[in-house]
Amino acid sequence: MLHNTLAVTTHGVPLGILDQRFIDRKSLRKNGIDVGRGGDLREEPIKEKESQRWIDVIRTYHNFDVGDCRMVHVCDREGDFYELFRDAASIGEHVLIRASRNRAIDKEKRRDEPTTWLFDSLINRRAQGRTTVRLQVNGRKKYREATLSIVYKPISMPPPRKRTVSKDGELPMVPLTAIMAVEKRAANSHDKLCWVLLTDLPISSTEQAIEKVHWYTKRWNIEVFHKVLKSGCAVEKAQLETADRLKKYIVLKSVVAWRLFWLTRMSQEDEEASCDVVLDKLEWSLLYRKFNKTRTAPSQVPTLKQAIIWIARLGGYIARPSDPPPGVISIWRGWERLTQMVDDYQDICG
Repeated sequence: MLHNTLAVTTHGVPLGILDQRFIDRKSLRKNGIDVGRGGDLREEPIKEKESQRWIDVIRTYHNFDVGDCRMVHVCDREGDFYELFRDAASIGEHVLIRASRNRAIDKEKRRDEPTTWLFDSLINRRAQGRTTVRLQVNGRKKYREATLSIVYKPISMPPPRKRTVSKDGELPMVPLTAIMAVEKRAANSHDKLCWVLLTDLPISSTEQAIEKVHWYTKRWNIEVFHKVLKSGCAVEKAQLETADRLKKYIVLKSVVAWRLFWLTRMSQEDEEASCDVVLDKLEWSLLYRKFNKTRTAPSQVPTLKQAIIWIARLGGYIARPSDPPPGVISIWRGWERLTQMVDDYQDICG
């Protein structure tokens, strides 16, 4: 199993792969009994579970010097477990995680009977604000907009009742803020969106809560990266003899996948940027000469946006006026074609 950590700006530009871990799942049985998601592994300490990798990543980057930047660990529902919130708070790391279940909150003691539940305490509150987010979807239109009603409140997360100090370490109540973002009406056939986000970041206004919702929308970048890695770079089709060779192959392809992803996002971030920030003169001149049917390259360097469209057209993108911006898969295919063009030119012309 592969676990990647992608660094992304608040505008969605991927800066690179911060961490890449391979988890070797030796067995799905313990003491002769099948175990798995929801099985008897619930009783095991976190260090005995695969979920420990989330905590390990946060601890690894705690000592990184990021200057004046603030690092926030954004996780999907797989990262929603008590020990991650506890350990992140203990070392001062910030998290923003989507809640996976309707858990008991705001207990005075962890073994008290639950009286308040997370989802129930948010769903009946009046909206404190609204915002519109842009979401990536499948289909002809790659994106859609969703108008979300925002509710937030401070909560206290108690440890699960079956945790013990001797087995699991200290079990404090973890102060958090819960944010619910609900789409009242979804366009066309899309399912209504409902997110419950948990964060240790201070939130004292609706604007701050809305900001965190927009940050969470950037989490989808890791899914796009995995799509490029699997569908574009085709790492799942690699037929290598050993796991060690496959790991090395994936590491190499991950660098390629990130660069293509970064290229796509950069062209969207600054459409008028010069393409020579990512392409050398031979690469962009070959693109220009092919699509403009000329033997000479211009003195003025084309824009990055135009170069990306040319690369995507090499990969099958049609570039009609009504078409959405090219996706990473067509850019990947075009990049392979461009690499072949450069190799052929150098072989023939020297």
